[in-house]
Amino acid sequence: MGNSLTKPTRLEPLRAALYVRVSTEEQAQEGLSIDAQLHALREYCRQRAYAIVEPFIDAGESARTDKRPAFQRMIATAKQRPKPFDLILVHKMDRFARNREDSAVYKALLRKELGIDVVSITEQFDDTPTGKLTEGIMEVIAEFYSANLSHEVLKGMREKATRGQALGLAPMGYRIGDDGRFAVVDEEAAVVRCIFEEYAARRRGMNGIAVWLRDHGVSQFGPIAAQFRWSAQGVKVILKNRAYLGEFRWQPQTDAEPIVVENAHPPIVGPELFARVQTLLDQGRRGRREEWGDYLLRGFGRCALCGGALTYYRAYNNWRRGDPAAERTYKEVLACYRYYQYRCERGYRNWVAMADAESAILGTIRQVIAGQVTLSPDQILWAGREELTRQLNAARRQLGQLHDRFQRQLVAYEQGILDLDELRAAKQRLATEQAELESTLQDIQRRLADDRGPDRALAQAFQNIMHQWRDDDPVEVRRGLLSQVLDHFVYNRKTDELRIVFRLSD
Repeated sequence: MGNSLTKPTRLEPLRAALYVRVSTEEQAQEGLSIDAQLHALREYCRQRAYAIVEPFIDAGESARTDKRPAFQRMIATAKQRPKPFDLILVHKMDRFARNREDSAVYKALLRKELGIDVVSITEQFDDTPTGKLTEGIMEVIAEFYSANLSHEVLKGMREKATRGQALGLAPMGYRIGDDGRFAVVDEEAAVVRCIFEEYAARRRGMNGIAVWLRDHGVSQFGPIAAQFRWSAQGVKVILKNRAYLGEFRWQPQTDAEPIVVENAHPPIVGPELFARVQTLLDQGRRGRREEWGDYLLRGFGRCALCGGALTYYRAYNNWRRGDPAAERTYKEVLACYRYYQYRCERGYRNWVAMADAESAILGTIRQVIAGQVTLSPDQILWAGREELTRQLNAARRQLGQLHDRFQRQLVAYEQGILDLDELRAAKQRLATEQAELESTLQDIQRRLADDRGPDRALAQAFQNIMHQWRDDDPVEVRRGLLSQVLDHFVYNRKTDELRIVFRLSD
């Protein structure tokens, strides 16, 4: 009877996971290196006959946040069934976390829900009220140390800034010199000056400069130009950067006054040129529209490569601008705006001549009126099938997301969050969902193809529009008429395909 009440003896050794962390600032400190911590932890396990399951090591990571790769992998491993280890051993509790909230949350999760204790091998805390108080005090001290360290680091950065010394990377045209200040890199500085001069002379805008540098930068400036991803936004950053005046500027916090040091390093552009560029930048895109004028197809064009807007752009004969006798001519085109932001298909500029797009759209309208062309179902949108069109787009979007969803499942499997059986089950669910979505798509497409109701009504709407059409009317009047029947058009320069989508209003 007495034996039945005796606590059973554990035959297997306790299994321990080792967690080691060292921040960038601590890597050189004696006793805090990864090797030193691992040696102490392994000796602790040897003396107590603990079985080491796995070491989890975060090198160069701060404990002020839980966004640490090895730490998160350790927590994911701890959630597995059966329980993979009984203890998590750390050299000191500040290796585990210096943030009290993170420390409390993860310790509660591990101890109460998973039955895993976090143990410091150099700080002994028992389960008594005194032990818990001591542990809490040590966590407060660790958090204070971390906050104080951050304050001291910020103080040092501020001192460097007041001397005009670099904090971070140098902008294009400069490198960080031996004295900590920006020093001019002649090859890059030549590109920077060219950007300022081109924009100030209004020979090219930011988009045009980016494209020209991507296409001709290497031939003009050598291999240095190929090291940068040229985009309109990147050109704008250069044009607005006051560092090129020799001015050093550092913003310690968003709500604090910036630290500004004039003549901190050699300038690349003069104050007159910089001021001229800032004036032009302030005029903005609205100024260019006022200069270039409005256009008929504004807001209708879409890029077939990325879905971005096709916007008005003047393609000048820039290759002749060096000849003062050459006439400066241009072609009016509708080009993908996202291309200039490096968000469209890289290396290919999708554009269509504006006159060609206008001719194709108006020509199609006239051919439908004359009965020479029959529009396909996917070229017509009308209220009677808005819901079907919404369902079609939603199904296509969900189908396109299945691959990304499976990739996330794979990542979860590799990190130990899912086991192999769970991964197989997830793959089967996605396969079933794919089959259902494909069946739904086929059904919606069939229903859309069978409904030819709006053809006659759309042809009548076309007739009404063209009856009011006058080529000499203001562009906003003609665009208002066109917007009654035109939803959008999509162009692909690679295939020279223009797809026009009309809509029938209620």
